[in-house]
Amino acid sequence: MKKFLALKNLAVITLIVLLLSACSNALIKSGDKAVENLNYTQAVQKYEKALSGQSSNTDLKIKLANAHRLQKNPEEAERYFQEVADSSALPVSENRHFAQVLIENNKYDKASGYLKSYLAENPKDELAQDLLSSIENIGELKEDTAGYLLEELPLDFLVSMYGGERYQNGIIVSGETEIVSAKSANPWTGYSFLDMFYIEKNQDGNWEIPQLFGENLNGPFHDGSPSFNKQQDMVVYTRSAMKNEKKRLLNEENENQFFLYSSKKTDSGWSDPEKLPFNSMDYSIGHPAFSEDGKTIYFASDMPGGFGGFDLYKASYDGSNWSEPINLGSSINTAGNEVFPFIHSGGKLYFSSEGRQTLGGLDVFVSEKIGSVWSNPTNLAYPMNSSRDDFGIYVNEDDTTGFVSSNRSGIDMVYEYVKVPAFFVLKGIASRKADEQSIDDVTITLINLTDGDTAVYTTDDNGEFRFNLLPEKKYKVIGEKDGYFTLSETFETDKSKRVEKEINLIFEIDEIVASEEGTGSGNPKDGKATANKVYEIGQIYYEYNKSDIRPNDQPALDKLAVLLKDNPDVKVEIQSHADSRGGDDFNLRLSNQRAQSVVTYLVGKGVNKNNLTSKGFGESQPVNKCIDGVDCSEKEHEQNRRSEFIVIEKKES
Repeated sequence: MKKFLALKNLAVITLIVLLLSACSNALIKSGDKAVENLNYTQAVQKYEKALSGQSSNTDLKIKLANAHRLQKNPEEAERYFQEVADSSALPVSENRHFAQVLIENNKYDKASGYLKSYLAENPKDELAQDLLSSIENIGELKEDTAGYLLEELPLDFLVSMYGGERYQNGIIVSGETEIVSAKSANPWTGYSFLDMFYIEKNQDGNWEIPQLFGENLNGPFHDGSPSFNKQQDMVVYTRSAMKNEKKRLLNEENENQFFLYSSKKTDSGWSDPEKLPFNSMDYSIGHPAFSEDGKTIYFASDMPGGFGGFDLYKASYDGSNWSEPINLGSSINTAGNEVFPFIHSGGKLYFSSEGRQTLGGLDVFVSEKIGSVWSNPTNLAYPMNSSRDDFGIYVNEDDTTGFVSSNRSGIDMVYEYVKVPAFFVLKGIASRKADEQSIDDVTITLINLTDGDTAVYTTDDNGEFRFNLLPEKKYKVIGEKDGYFTLSETFETDKSKRVEKEINLIFEIDEIVASEEGTGSGNPKDGKATANKVYEIGQIYYEYNKSDIRPNDQPALDKLAVLLKDNPDVKVEIQSHADSRGGDDFNLRLSNQRAQSVVTYLVGKGVNKNNLTSKGFGESQPVNKCIDGVDCSEKEHEQNRRSEFIVIEKKES
């Protein structure tokens, strides 16, 4: 009896498993159908229910991961991709998709490995190549900067929104609201279909609650991405292709495309929207942008003949008729998607792309037209761009403020931005070279050699000074104090994307101490009078029995030349020496030749020859033990084959 009951229970369990499996298969088919209809919200729900009955089904987890990916939910997409990868069942063909969500989740290093694995089998995939290149150059794009300051617009009444097209005293955004009934829900997000809303600021500078814009422009399905001509009496915008006022137009594949519609402002309001002539049920067109003169409109489309995904196009408008669209070409378009163009009044083209080096997803780029060709687009970098989608930029007339949209917070949001000009901070300290003590009251003069501007700063008690610099400029900074050598340094700033980038400079300045002509550093043999102060030139040494300047020593002499030109009221004596090998007379002549070679070099660099004299001391002033009869290494002998200088006169200025 017990055996019978056990068999009966086993049969029941088997039946339940079979029923659950059959139910799961039905849910999977339903989820697949939802994906075909771009209903990713429903697809996720179906797949997750199916997974409860088939928890080890890796194919189902991949479907679920991709549904989350397409729904722009990268955290959940990563979770399911990772579960499959941990079981060693992730196909290489899915590695690119996994890498994309890892990038969106700021896991660049991890994404790199999956992309390399994918490219090993798909070396011609341009989008994967761009993704890998983005990761390898992410440091430059991700460099923390406040080049743009972004502030979220409040989501009063709306649950998500994008855009920011200027209109009258406010802006037009495209937004979603909570749904009233299931019939009015957008299957992609579960919220309402997109409508256009008008928002403006009140007297206190706060954004007011959005108001529905254009009563007859918003239909029952998607309406958004408007662009107005300069007079704001004509609008072109994106909307779901409509069969009539209530029904969408479907093609043979049961697809609803996006069309461009236009409307003109009349005394009674906006006219009924009309389809532009180059719309087609074979492809979508959207994201329009008027040129400054209103004679050209730019837009995105996946029409045949492009470079891949959505490309950017333009079409001319003569006030009545539209020309055929023209692709903007390979300098703008890639194998990925290029969308949301915007033409600034100054002629710059802004747009978003996923087919270039990005931080992840769509990034905002800018290009300028040079003749008839668009320049290589520049990524606007962080924080304008993020690891998520950044798009729909609108740039105000001043070219420094505007609006940009991003789903970096998890939903589409509009951000008002301000562009902060990049600058460098030159921080420095003036100190005494002899003891490294800071010096106050040093006059620091900054000269912008590019523009001719000059600024002056006096060091404080700590010897510190500070200047703000501009990028892509050449500067000269000069330090002056009575009784000290004047010092200068010339440098250039690069094309920094940072708002603040530090340059540190230490001015080690020497006191000017005059000595009698012909006095040197002294030596233990003769006890002759020594100079009050001997100044080192640097690593200026000579080959044995030679007097010519070695190439490696030229930088030290170049620095001395700058110092002497900065101090034209100082007269110096160049002094040179020899090692102890060779006769005294020979070494004296050789050291004189060495001193003269330094003078000749300095004059060739622009130093006033009247401020220069020379003297050789032969082997009489060694700096170490290497005198006659003492065994020394070649390195020790070299230290005595040196040049230095003394100040013999400080002219009154």
